Amino acid sequence: MGIYNAEIGAICTGSLIAPNVVLTARHCVSDMAHETDGQITCRSTKFTDTHLARRIFVTTDAEIGESSRYYRGSEIVLLPGDDVDSFCGNDQAILILDELIPESEAAPLVPRVDEPLKAGEEYYAVGFGATNDRSTGAGLRRRRDKLFIDCVADGCPSSVVKRTEWVGDTGICEGDSGGPSLDLMHRVIGVTSRGAEGCEYPIYGYVYGWAEWIKETTVRAAGMGGYAAPRWATGFPTDPVFSAEIGGACEQPAHCETNACLDGYCTRPCDAIATCPGGYECHAELGFCAKLPEPPPSEDEVKDGEDAEDEASGGSCSINNPRPDPTKPVPWLLGAAGLGAVTTLRRLRRGRDRLG
Repeated sequence: MGIYNAEIGAICTGSLIAPNVVLTARHCVSDMAHETDGQITCRSTKFTDTHLARRIFVTTDAEIGESSRYYRGSEIVLLPGDDVDSFCGNDQAILILDELIPESEAAPLVPRVDEPLKAGEEYYAVGFGATNDRSTGAGLRRRRDKLFIDCVADGCPSSVVKRTEWVGDTGICEGDSGGPSLDLMHRVIGVTSRGAEGCEYPIYGYVYGWAEWIKETTVRAAGMGGYAAPRWATGFPTDPVFSAEIGGACEQPAHCETNACLDGYCTRPCDAIATCPGGYECHAELGFCAKLPEPPPSEDEVKDGEDAEDEASGGSCSINNPRPDPTKPVPWLLGAAGLGAVTTLRRLRRGRDRLG
């Protein structure tokens, strides 16, 4: 989403990760000192005064302009720690809004707080920045695809990249600061911090590196806003496969969005936190949601069934069944309870082979 800082007359970008929570770069909400010719130097550039939250506005519109619908900030939350005023490695901040943004207007993004990144992963970036070093085209939301991670945290040169940062591909310019980079599951993995001339060598704040701070702040903001905290903020896996609907008919894994088919229905992985919906249980051996067997009928249901049979027969007479004729064999039928047991055994034997 677009950010306008009225205190300094500048634009930035941010990620809505909860109805009143915007993740952005700290330099979008704070002053800096000890820059060298406008360039960041990791050994000396520091953050100084933080701007007023009420002077910072965000919009879900595709353009930052006078006619855009804006939401006002109410609180700026900075990173914890003793050395967080150093620019490099600490260029993240959270803006808590004074009202909730309805999901019908903008659905919050999910930050990837539970899985580290790897060099070579593909991602895409979103921002309201310029298209070149001359600030051309700033103020419009754009997306750049087919980007790849160069290095992550300790795998990057320590003189210019810290362990809570990573280096991306290309195409990030002035105005994109604070904007998200997202993996192919559309989870926020980075916060745009800085880059080289020519919109090259973008350096991002590492979302995974500050995961606990992001989760704790979001839970607190949910309490302020009076809504349930997002599940990812309380430990639920961020991989969307754990939230997929299940139960649809399938013949093979490819028929399911989770790529998992068990005994003719789509399923998904599960664990102690990512539990299964009603009617399913997490199969300890498979690690996937399995249908619960149908419960046996209660005594009242059995009695009601017997009464119905009596009414259907008229209830006034009985007919003695003739003795079986061995020359006219009939099929052997397995009762419902026995059939359920056989199905369960087959499921346990064949379930793992049918998972994709």
